[in-house]
Amino acid sequence: MTSSLAVAIIGAGPRGTSLLERLIANAAECAPGRTIDVHIIDPHPPGGGRIWRSRQSPLLWMNTTAGSCTMYTDETVACDGPIVPGPTLSEWAQELATDSLSSPEGFRHSPSTAAEAGMMHAGWFTTRRTQSDYLSWVFRKLADDGSPQVQVHAHVGRAVDVHDLPLGRQRVVLADGLPPLDVEIVLFAQGNVDVEPDGEEARLTTYAADHDLHYLPSGSTADHSLERIPAGEPVIVRGLGLCFIDTVVLLTSGRGGAFHRDDAGELRYTPSGREPILFVGSRRGVPYWSKTHYSLAGSPPESFGHLDAAALAALGDRPLDFAVDIWPLIAREVTHAGYRELAASHQELLAMEARQFLHRLDTLDWDGPELKELVDRAVRLDGDRIDLEETARPLTGRQFPDSDALQSWMVDYIATGVQRGRDPRYSADLAMVHGLFSAFSTLVELVDDKRISLTSWERDLPAFLDFCRFLTSGPPGPRLEELLSLTRAGVVRFLGSEMAVTTHDGLFHARSGSLDGSTAARSLIEARLPERTIHRVSDPLLRKLIRRGEIREETPSVPGGDRYPSDVINAAGLIDTDSLNHLKRADGSVHESRFGAGVLFSGSVASGRFPVPRSNDEFFRQNDRIARAALGELCRRGVGRRKRGAQAHREGVSVRCPRT
Repeated sequence: MTSSLAVAIIGAGPRGTSLLERLIANAAECAPGRTIDVHIIDPHPPGGGRIWRSRQSPLLWMNTTAGSCTMYTDETVACDGPIVPGPTLSEWAQELATDSLSSPEGFRHSPSTAAEAGMMHAGWFTTRRTQSDYLSWVFRKLADDGSPQVQVHAHVGRAVDVHDLPLGRQRVVLADGLPPLDVEIVLFAQGNVDVEPDGEEARLTTYAADHDLHYLPSGSTADHSLERIPAGEPVIVRGLGLCFIDTVVLLTSGRGGAFHRDDAGELRYTPSGREPILFVGSRRGVPYWSKTHYSLAGSPPESFGHLDAAALAALGDRPLDFAVDIWPLIAREVTHAGYRELAASHQELLAMEARQFLHRLDTLDWDGPELKELVDRAVRLDGDRIDLEETARPLTGRQFPDSDALQSWMVDYIATGVQRGRDPRYSADLAMVHGLFSAFSTLVELVDDKRISLTSWERDLPAFLDFCRFLTSGPPGPRLEELLSLTRAGVVRFLGSEMAVTTHDGLFHARSGSLDGSTAARSLIEARLPERTIHRVSDPLLRKLIRRGEIREETPSVPGGDRYPSDVINAAGLIDTDSLNHLKRADGSVHESRFGAGVLFSGSVASGRFPVPRSNDEFFRQNDRIARAALGELCRRGVGRRKRGAQAHREGVSVRCPRT
């Protein structure tokens, strides 16, 4: 082989690990005859990276089942690179439990992982420690067994800058006096970096310091320290998503409380006495939908054509308004999926013959009153009738006379959610989620094609993505049942919707639109992830690139390619990239030596979740495109290097390439 070329991957979590896998898989085709050094850089152990590091509470779970998580491509992935199969999380656990897992030399699984592996199945919600072990194993397998052509070098450290060198090469500067790395290509895959507090968080932090209060700003649960939260006192918690569930776990069972079932089978909570009393609320005011613990009897529903190419073509080439043009089509797709599943799997719940109902459903005029007339006639129970507005905002318009009345309503609401999440009699809910996924994939294409209007980009898309998370990113059913038990025990008390926090009299105060009055406390926890925009990141590497104009914020474009002026737009805050995920400079030019992938970068709308087996997941398709583009650029650099060396030899000049 000829002289080696080098790539740096900044970030060694799941995204960086997958990029490494795709580099190894594509190297023989895209960079034949080349030795490639891949330097992967992260202050946390590679594989899990920061978010999935093993050093976090064993009480914390994933909200993805073991059978729905993989780090390997399969035959469904439509990519140009080779398919290199490997075990899903559940298959890996099964091999570990039966001593048939091939592990890299010297790699040791933790005792807790080995114990959990024996209990795991495809529907199991894995602890984050065990998921970290899986990711670490994947990385070590790649590094040790991947390819003799690709040499992997893991660097435990933080990248704090990247500089351009002559001939397009890059110098990656590391913190703490570690020697820099000179490479041809840099792949940015940092994931969830730290951000500066927003204006309200900064104000609340100052107020807490001035009045000896406890305030935890938004952030990952793994990074939060809850030891300072006092026992027995009221604590205001803002946010009801997954960070909230984790916070509740750490402040209840994490402090010695215990759950048990009574003689009637109902889950009960026995306090330890070290818990605070949690007063919780959010804009919506209710927790996310439970993950379902069953599958559809048949295949997931195909697209029903409400948001297909023909429907979009009928809207013309103008910028599309999400609320007017797109949301009605998504609502039809989701509603159609739910009612079709109700008829197909639960004929007994209809007041008409299922075949007749399905024919009417598939042929009715969705712009008229026919759907309502059909549902009023055919669907027996109110709980089986689909109202997406009610689903999205169940507390809207509800006013309660006192807190106890609100708690009673919340107990019924959560109990219903627990039941619907584990009883296949409610499989229409799962079909709706599949319908939402189908519509979402089309929406991603519209975003990529710059078809969304400015108003929708600013106002409607964030609200819709929040609705998607509400339906699809909720906790495992057992966690929601624990929350129900904690609510009945009075450890958790709900505040309602449209929650707002104020400060006066040396305390935090929370009120909502669901109740009169307010709740005061000395502690406030922001149980939510921060909004990560390019202007709020505190990561030193990204801050320097911003200041030098070497990256820029993505802004939407109207059809025809004109970009909206940056001074009149509050965009999604992503770092702008081209179709191959090259980073763009402030002037719009493309940096051929730098690529970005993941939650920070444009073109990664579906980032933030693990890839699903046998789903042609965009996670793999994007990583394959980036890896092949990076390897292609490496080859061009190698050819250029040889030509320059030959010319210098003819001219009698000695040329030395910078060492990697």
